[in-house]
Amino acid sequence: MNQTFSNRYLILVVFIFTLASTFSIIDRQILNVMIGPIKRDLGGISDTQVSLIMGFAFALFYTLMTYPAGRIADRYNRIKLMTAGIAGWSFMTMMCGAASQYWQLFLARMGVGVGEATLGPAANSALADYFPPERLPIAIGIVASAPFIGQGLANIAGGPLIDYLESTPNFVVPVLGEIYSWQMVLMLVGAPGLLVALAMWFLIEPDRKNKQLAEDTSVPMKDVWSFIKSRKHFFFFVFLGYLCLATQGWSLFSWLVEYFVRNHEWSRTEIGLSYGSIALVVGIIGSVAGGLFASAMIKRGQVDATLRVVLYSTVALLPLAAFLTVAPNPYVALALLVPVTFCMAMPPGLIIATLQTVSPNELRGQMVAFYLIAVNFLSYSFAPSLPAVISDFVFESELALGQSISLLALINYSVAIICLGLSLKYFRRAIEQTQSWRN
Repeated sequence: MNQTFSNRYLILVVFIFTLASTFSIIDRQILNVMIGPIKRDLGGISDTQVSLIMGFAFALFYTLMTYPAGRIADRYNRIKLMTAGIAGWSFMTMMCGAASQYWQLFLARMGVGVGEATLGPAANSALADYFPPERLPIAIGIVASAPFIGQGLANIAGGPLIDYLESTPNFVVPVLGEIYSWQMVLMLVGAPGLLVALAMWFLIEPDRKNKQLAEDTSVPMKDVWSFIKSRKHFFFFVFLGYLCLATQGWSLFSWLVEYFVRNHEWSRTEIGLSYGSIALVVGIIGSVAGGLFASAMIKRGQVDATLRVVLYSTVALLPLAAFLTVAPNPYVALALLVPVTFCMAMPPGLIIATLQTVSPNELRGQMVAFYLIAVNFLSYSFAPSLPAVISDFVFESELALGQSISLLALINYSVAIICLGLSLKYFRRAIEQTQSWRN
């Protein structure tokens, strides 16, 4: 008997998946609004040291666990896998709040990465079984708006909250004793994730559609590698292009608040509320719009629509993002954040739709994991550090964050445009190969 879901239930699925993805972003990005207090309370550590906590500490175990999570997602119950992961990273975020030394926070951030590794492969594999191909880009586009929802909420709530807590006496917590403002914030943002894990637990695991193997076993590694090699040009150009997009995105996300605080002398509340509102509203619109544009183009017969939309958005991003952090007027910079956020919101969901298009059911989780390893590890490990390293060692000034981010935008978006343009023909060829994926 074929499994069917009502539109109401599918809306619930998208809502819970988006909620889970949003909390994953909040839990990994909340540190960005608290850089100053963390540096001070951990003994005056440098920008480079704090960037390692923001990026590398999280990305290391996130990457190591992503591929095993992808193989589990391709064979076992994805809902249960996500439930365990959400509960795990939420607990470890709260443990970040219990850290009082640099190395303790570093290790706790590794734990956050372990939990979050489960979500991407399992969620995107499940969505491809919940939704038909023509509706999948829109569904994934909504879920993929989570980075901007998370960024928005982290800034809207985090900025004012840290300013408020900074102006009050430190809290005294049982067992831990007196804790700093940023520790309290981490505990507060980690706890709601446990409720999200509970909501995920009650969802129904969808039947796997379009399986090309009868046996209920994991695809051998040699077949997975053969699949990748037979489409090597597609993966190379797409992943290199997305590596540049992700690197620039995380560089901006990581340092935007601190840039406005240092260079424009805004409070964390001012930039938190301003940028948070833009990310929350415009990010959602951009992510959903990307899915709608791609779906409309696919219906008109443009099979490469998902990557073509990304290419167009990247072309628009190059001049806008390059000028954003060198604009002398903070209100001009804030205005530029609107189109920049809109264009940046399109690629995340469309890469997932692209991978689901060229991958059979047996490999969907693993292809998402492969993407996360190839792109997210490098981008998330080094993106937070790049502006800091350039500022510290090239410009030799903490006030040079803007120039550093602008320079990176010119490089990253130029390379991305070239790679995405070259990838289109290989994407069309990969789609043609889908029906017989072992060839």
